[in-house]
Amino acid sequence: MPEDGCLPRITTALDDVAKPLANPAFQTIVQDTLRKIIPAEAFSYTRSPEQFLDLLPIFTHTPIGYAPATISFYLITPYQNDCFKFFLEMIRYWLIPGQKLNIVLFHAIEFMMPDISQKTFMLSEILVHVDNAADLSVLKHNLPAMAKEIKLGLCSPYNARKILEIKGLSTDQKLAHVLEHIQSIASRRPLDFDSDVFTELQHILLNCRDDFKTIRECGHLSRIILIQHLFRKNLRKVVKQTPEKRHLNLKIFKCKLSTPGKPKSVLGIIVGINFLADKEIFEEKHLLKSVQSFMPNIHAVEGSFIANRKGSDAICTLYLEVAKDDGMEFTAEEINRLRRELPNDLKDRIEHMMHPIFMPRNEEEIMRNILSLANQLKMVKDMPQIFITFDEQTHFNLFFTVILVRVLRPNSCKLEEVFEKANTFLEYIHDSTRIVGYLRKKHPKEATVFRVELPKEMFLRADHSIDLYKARQTVVAELQRILGGVRDYNGGMISKQSESLLRLRTLLAEAGSYNDFLLENFFYSLTPSIMRNVLEPQALRTLFLMLLNMLETGIPDHQNLAVQFYRELDAVYVMIAAANHGIKDAVNAALNKLNVGTTELASIYVNTSDMPCLGYIYNCDDPYKQEHFCQTISLVTDAWVSSVQESLVPYHV
Repeated sequence: MPEDGCLPRITTALDDVAKPLANPAFQTIVQDTLRKIIPAEAFSYTRSPEQFLDLLPIFTHTPIGYAPATISFYLITPYQNDCFKFFLEMIRYWLIPGQKLNIVLFHAIEFMMPDISQKTFMLSEILVHVDNAADLSVLKHNLPAMAKEIKLGLCSPYNARKILEIKGLSTDQKLAHVLEHIQSIASRRPLDFDSDVFTELQHILLNCRDDFKTIRECGHLSRIILIQHLFRKNLRKVVKQTPEKRHLNLKIFKCKLSTPGKPKSVLGIIVGINFLADKEIFEEKHLLKSVQSFMPNIHAVEGSFIANRKGSDAICTLYLEVAKDDGMEFTAEEINRLRRELPNDLKDRIEHMMHPIFMPRNEEEIMRNILSLANQLKMVKDMPQIFITFDEQTHFNLFFTVILVRVLRPNSCKLEEVFEKANTFLEYIHDSTRIVGYLRKKHPKEATVFRVELPKEMFLRADHSIDLYKARQTVVAELQRILGGVRDYNGGMISKQSESLLRLRTLLAEAGSYNDFLLENFFYSLTPSIMRNVLEPQALRTLFLMLLNMLETGIPDHQNLAVQFYRELDAVYVMIAAANHGIKDAVNAALNKLNVGTTELASIYVNTSDMPCLGYIYNCDDPYKQEHFCQTISLVTDAWVSSVQESLVPYHV
């Protein structure tokens, strides 16, 4: 079995079967090196092949003398991809950290020992030159730890990557490792990862700053790229099947950033979403506010946001990292809650770009409103009358036009002076002032037209639409504070609605948690609008809880519609969820034939979680009319389901 003394037979990949010694030089190098670094008894007949393999990998070196010194480092290991590259990088860059060693010679040879094992082995030699004693001393000090790290790294490619990352790869080295890792995964899973994964890699790595890549490990970067590729691939597939629906993919995972001092614990969030209209926007601020609605004590990691929306593509992928303000780690309970509740909230936060409104002011209407307000002032002590209308919005601010009519008294100040003295967030923009009459022929009635400007950031809803009701209420409250009391002439209905919504919120708070954004959409979708003031909050609470239950249970599998009925002595409540919007017109057309009174029937319509929901409150204490109402809805919903199913039956020639 053994040849050349105690050495086993050596072959190389270049050997020719007919001429086994066609490449004696390679065999000689291997044999000479093995004699130098492996004890003779390692190949004795008393040792089994398994005992020899247990010795591997073998890392050794020639004796280290005094500077200047030339040292050869040897490595024998079972062959695996990139093992020589790992060995070379460890010796060149990390034997003396911060310094690139002067390598005089290096080589690697693959060989086999068929009498020992069927494995392929690799023999490497790296010859380095060290000029001064200080560097040589550092080298000697680091060598024992280096030997352990090299042997550990050769156990698996994963260990090798982790060791190099911990030591600190340059950006170029890190990108090379990421590319190799993705190529390896793509070759093993070609059905999941096609050539587009490299386009994703190019987009992310070219558009990220160097500091983004520096503090994130190769595995972390690879994970971002691979998941975004899978999300984009999945979205293309489902959008093709149902283009009218909103689709969202979400991945949340804990990760560490290699920041100075100690690693920073953060949460990585990857979102894939499709857009249904050209003017839809979803950016970092939308994603961050959604997460903060569940966890207020978090902030975005600076420079961590990545968005990839290619041209007019209706699909977008986003990545963001968030961290706790106190630096603590995220708990499993917090992460599970985000995974459970974040998807629906994210869909509600997509912003719709709107064209600015151009509406020149109607001076004739302003004059009519001034006269109406002046007629309200009958006594000298009457409160000032105000009439507020929305004027315009800019990128950062909202503007309202205010008409104020008051009775001037001897100590009355100009409005400009009153606003200057007040510590207010409203910016006063004067327009005109005039006297429009007198009380008792001696107390003038003064009419002032002015605009107020206020920041709109505080009135943005979850989907970045503007809550004008809330903005107007804020203006009224601030004017009352500044002027010491005013009467909102055209705000009676609005104030009544706000009171109704507040009472509804109070009732729902007793029932448990709810989505306030959904509640507002529910309340302001009530039609006719007078019902927002007429209906009792308890009735609205009942219908809203039915809506929440419908959203939780959803539409049963393989069905197109779900209906819930709830009857009381004086009212009937109905909640319908459908697979598409057509149910609304069908049900309303049927109910219009019942000739129900305006104040007897209220309806709501909201579209959330890609599920249109239609609700009704029928105020009636006649049990026969209640039964007829329920039967009408049942008949029309059954007919609608049948028509939808027929349209889905394939046509065969």
